[in-house]
Amino acid sequence: MPQLAALYKKYSEQGFHIIGLECQNSTASEIQGVAKSKGAGYQMTTGGQLKGAHVSSIPHGFLFGPDGKLAIENPFGKQLEDKVKELIKEAGAAWAGEGPYVKLAAQAAQIKAGQGLGQVLKTLVAKKDSKDAAEAAEAKMMFEALSTGSHEAFDRAIAEKNSSPLSAIAKFDKLALQFTGDVLGTNAKQELDKLKNDPKVKKELEAETMYKQLQTICDAMKAAGNSRDPKSDAFRRINVQAIQQVVWGCQTIIQRCPGTAGATKAQELMGEYN
Repeated sequence: MPQLAALYKKYSEQGFHIIGLECQNSTASEIQGVAKSKGAGYQMTTGGQLKGAHVSSIPHGFLFGPDGKLAIENPFGKQLEDKVKELIKEAGAAWAGEGPYVKLAAQAAQIKAGQGLGQVLKTLVAKKDSKDAAEAAEAKMMFEALSTGSHEAFDRAIAEKNSSPLSAIAKFDKLALQFTGDVLGTNAKQELDKLKNDPKVKKELEAETMYKQLQTICDAMKAAGNSRDPKSDAFRRINVQAIQQVVWGCQTIIQRCPGTAGATKAQELMGEYN
């Protein structure tokens, strides 16, 4: 807990958040007491559970990226901090630069929110020539940080076009929306359109869409007591129709979208339920 508390204090202003899920039936006052003694300023819950997680020991952590997807499970120490720093860059929360910003606090907040960044760039270009020396200095520092961070994000998306086209699509889509009205947004939209029109990528998108539908079915299956083991007879009896749907759906993905990442995941999922 002390390590997490220090990490939260260090990166919370850049968009990093922690939710502590208590699972040993402690009272709210007990949780507050422990959190205070450890200096943990992040959110804590009573009776917390993470849907779909299979945890056999504690502590156990899950780190999610800005896209809401699981980035890494149970990271600790340097591995955790390195991954947090990587994801913060992806989120763009650090694109405002270190600051501190007084004159341009509103623009810094807008960058951290990740909205209207094309307009922010235009504002900063104008304010770099401000007669107010402090405002001009802040504008130059912020413009450099935002330009550098966003172009690095664009370059990462370019690097993923062939190896991880779906990830690249998500990145280009986000940049195109964030930087509407700026050349970066235009370039991101062009790359996005090219990827979406690629026949191979279309198959990847089709497979991923179908796979997500199967995940929804899996998440909705009922537990047999406390067990969600797909090989459990009791679990299979109460979810027989859903399991049949999942297996049939996996077979459909494999047949219609061979060679895709979705087909690979479908093959693995079918192995769990077949």
